[in-house]
Amino acid sequence: MSLSQDHIRQLLAEADHSLGVKELLRVAGLNPGQQTELKRALRELVRAGVIVKDGKRFRLEGPRVPRAPEASPESRRDASAPPFKKRGPAPGSGREERRGGFRDDRPGFRGGGDFRRSLQRGSRDDRFEDSGQPAVEGILHIHRDGFGFVHPVSGEGENIFLPPGEAQRALDNDRVLVEVAGRPGRFEGRLVRVINRRRELAVGTYVAQGRHSLVTTTDTSLPGPIRVPPTQMARDGDLVKVRLGVGADLLEPGQGLFGEVAGSLGRPGDPSAEVLGSAFAHGFSDEFPPEVMDEADAFAVKVTEAEATEGNRRDLRSMPLITIDGEDARDFDDAVYAEPQAGGWRLVVAIADVSHYVKERSALDAEALNRATSVYLPDRVLPMLPERLSNGICSLRPDEDRLCMVADMTFDRHGQRRTHELYPAVMRSVARCTYNEVQDVLDGKDVPHRNFLKPQFEQLMALARSLMGMRKARGAIDFDVPEHKVMLGEDGLPLRMEKRERKDSHRLIEECMLAANEAVATYFQDEGLPTVYRFHGEPDPQKLAAFAVLAEAYGFQLDVEDGVSSKELDAFITQLAGHPEQRALNQLLLRSMMQAVYTATRVGHYGLAAENYLHFTSPIRRYPDLLVHRVLKAVWARKGKKPSEAQMEREEERLEGMAQQCSERERAAMTVEREVVAFYAALMMKDRVGEEFDATVAGIAEFGFFVELDEVHVEGLVKGESLGPGSKLDKRTHSLVYPNGRRVRVGQKLRVRLLSANTTARKIDFEALQFKDEAPLQRTGGARPAPRRREYVNEAPGRHKGGRPGRNEREATKTGRTTSRKPAGDEAADAEQWRSLAEAEETPFGVKKAWEPPTPEDAATVEAATVSGYGDEVLGEAPAAPRPRGRFSREGRREEAAPARAGSRFLRSRTEEAPAPKAEPATPAKGKRKVIRPSLPAVEEGDEAGASAEAQAPREAFTPPSFDSDDNAPAASPHPGFDRIRALAAQRGQLPTGEAPGRAGASKKVRKAASGASAKAKPSKKSAPGKKAGGSKGASKKQGRGAPGKRKR
Repeated sequence: MSLSQDHIRQLLAEADHSLGVKELLRVAGLNPGQQTELKRALRELVRAGVIVKDGKRFRLEGPRVPRAPEASPESRRDASAPPFKKRGPAPGSGREERRGGFRDDRPGFRGGGDFRRSLQRGSRDDRFEDSGQPAVEGILHIHRDGFGFVHPVSGEGENIFLPPGEAQRALDNDRVLVEVAGRPGRFEGRLVRVINRRRELAVGTYVAQGRHSLVTTTDTSLPGPIRVPPTQMARDGDLVKVRLGVGADLLEPGQGLFGEVAGSLGRPGDPSAEVLGSAFAHGFSDEFPPEVMDEADAFAVKVTEAEATEGNRRDLRSMPLITIDGEDARDFDDAVYAEPQAGGWRLVVAIADVSHYVKERSALDAEALNRATSVYLPDRVLPMLPERLSNGICSLRPDEDRLCMVADMTFDRHGQRRTHELYPAVMRSVARCTYNEVQDVLDGKDVPHRNFLKPQFEQLMALARSLMGMRKARGAIDFDVPEHKVMLGEDGLPLRMEKRERKDSHRLIEECMLAANEAVATYFQDEGLPTVYRFHGEPDPQKLAAFAVLAEAYGFQLDVEDGVSSKELDAFITQLAGHPEQRALNQLLLRSMMQAVYTATRVGHYGLAAENYLHFTSPIRRYPDLLVHRVLKAVWARKGKKPSEAQMEREEERLEGMAQQCSERERAAMTVEREVVAFYAALMMKDRVGEEFDATVAGIAEFGFFVELDEVHVEGLVKGESLGPGSKLDKRTHSLVYPNGRRVRVGQKLRVRLLSANTTARKIDFEALQFKDEAPLQRTGGARPAPRRREYVNEAPGRHKGGRPGRNEREATKTGRTTSRKPAGDEAADAEQWRSLAEAEETPFGVKKAWEPPTPEDAATVEAATVSGYGDEVLGEAPAAPRPRGRFSREGRREEAAPARAGSRFLRSRTEEAPAPKAEPATPAKGKRKVIRPSLPAVEEGDEAGASAEAQAPREAFTPPSFDSDDNAPAASPHPGFDRIRALAAQRGQLPTGEAPGRAGASKKVRKAASGASAKAKPSKKSAPGKKAGGSKGASKKQGRGAPGKRKR
């Protein structure tokens, strides 16, 4: 049967459910050989938009035909929701439509075993005991260990704990509703529903596995990999942007997420991908929905004359208004003009009229409220509004007509506001100035294209100084905490971290904006109308009291018993000027302050010492400013008619909800900016590991202290344990105290070394080398308690402390490689370590003797004795120094010793005392102990020079020595255990010079000798070099490997 697209459409139209490829083959009467042709036709129809692909099944474009009965008409999609449909506006939704497509996307499906196990443990309703308290709305923050906390959006009350099984039912930063149980201090919650799902995007690595493709991400807040359909947008291993297919329903733990690849971000290693990932994790996006872009594109690029003359809009195009912004700014939302008047100044602040374009209940307004703020990152800006508005028709660009909202004010010479007037207008900026240009002109420098504005700059600066003096007298707090800016190169990599200098030109604009914000807030207060205020409360009394104790430890007095006014606090901050601990104390004081939030209730601003304050001057980048503009226009539209009390209550409630949303988004934006700066700092320091820097202690914690580098302005952690164990945080003085008396406090200068820079965790670790005016810190580990048993300093990897070689060592012996870190034959280092132990020590025989550094010949004897297998039986106190140790390979045991393994460990020591040997060749004089020194290997005549040179060079292999039982001359032993070795060897007989016994057999026989069962072999005379002694080849083999059946290797 022939195949055509019309025939396929007809078959899909007649079917009561979506069809797969095999079903289409069957119902169309096609043979299996036509499957490839059918798939090709289906792909063409999908690309043309005629049919829709649901996973492996197909259906006609239009409402989705369910494959199973709906469980409930009100049920919504959960985490198994499929990727989005072709991008396009959904009527009345304001968001992208979803499309079906995954095999498990059907009602009633709940995923894998985690859900089934939860049923075995009982339902959530059975396990949760409701406390009867009202449900709480808040923002969910999930910890990397799985549990979470819900922070109430109201800012009141305690955070609510969610166990891992409950926290996994939503995504990080979701706005949720929870039921509360427990008692104060131990509140536990159960998720009721998701009010708003913040996160829509994620960044990860694409793993191409056909229909089982995945996107893996390092974001620990996401529940595992994201399942995605195969895509042609990216290759395997590419960094991609994923659009999550999650609806507004609660998730089932363990089920995982679905999504679709929205675009490729290139190969791994691009720092911009990490920046986007941090922004996506907190609910921000670098794209706008289609319906939002459609509304933005509908606006003209120029202000029409009808718009300029509508209503009561005034014409200020002849006024020389100017904008002053940063070098890289493109959204100019404020312009200023000042002129002197009798006894004071007139100040005109013109703000972009964004509310003229962003209408209430539009798609633009909904998206702006969802973002609530623009996010400014080192490499990009994530704007609140599309660039066509933020950088286009709303931006007050020079020599272009723009609509604006104006605050027209007059001030006396002391900075007190006399009058204020608010009105809409149309303006034309005469210049786009930068802070540096204005500062240069004010400093008297020649700036040719800005010199004509010098009188205007001077008037603005004189007014700003007057306003600063007024606020200072009022009690406004000026922390003057420096900010840091990341400077990037053309390749997008960080070059340096710069401190943002706060210049007079910055203060000039700040004072003008503060004055306008206060004037508008006063207008609403005078009219008695609701709006969105900016609230900053008084400091927490407990935190402020703790800071006062800390300040006293540094010699500063702050009386907090009866509360502290903002004026008193500002006077205290003034005392810190120029003090070494100024920055650190400012930071700690700032932490004791309340965080400013938005609210519909007028409660004043503590930090500014203002009774009325709000945000009016940045509607392009802040939604609360846009709200204030909109409410202001609503007041003008009523023409003096006030709303009823009920209307005002409803309006205040509506504004309060939006204010909470704006506060939460503001905090999220600050978190993103902080994380991105930390990422670039780690990236910048990644290649400087091991370098040393001058630093200042910037903060103290229980686990260590934070330092800021004086050179590059980067912060990192010095772990408390690095200076020794037992550190404790003294909360009273905010210092880290050690048992040895050391105390680390903020403001201390020190020298540090960079240990690591982790870009994934965004953490930088340092180690302290030397505090200022102190001796360098010792790194010998002396602060740690002494071990009970002897430590093997240069223990080779794989070796057991008991003496038997580990697997790695045995393998190394076979292949001839070394696993030790110490270079072979380092006699100078050995002698130095032995010299450090040249104190009188107790020998196994109870006699004190002095230690002497061994000669190379002595070291060779020690090496040979250890190779022979007696090393593990040496009694007495061994020196705490690594000794070279040789071994025989399994293959060459009878021929020669294997190359010496350098630095394996020194001779093992035992604390117990073994019985003395039964036989001694001679009796020492009374009061003295006879020392028997093992003889060195015989050297043939004429080889003395070669032997001496060989002794001073690194040894490749050792020949086991022969012990002479007749050598009774007293000599100083290089090790007390040699006497024991010598005595045991005398009972056992001389060892052959060409071969040494293996560890297993020799050690067993030595133990027999020590317990009284002496070997019956008679001592033999010293054999000639190159010859074997002590029996036949078979006997030698038995001696080297031990008796058969006694011990297996």
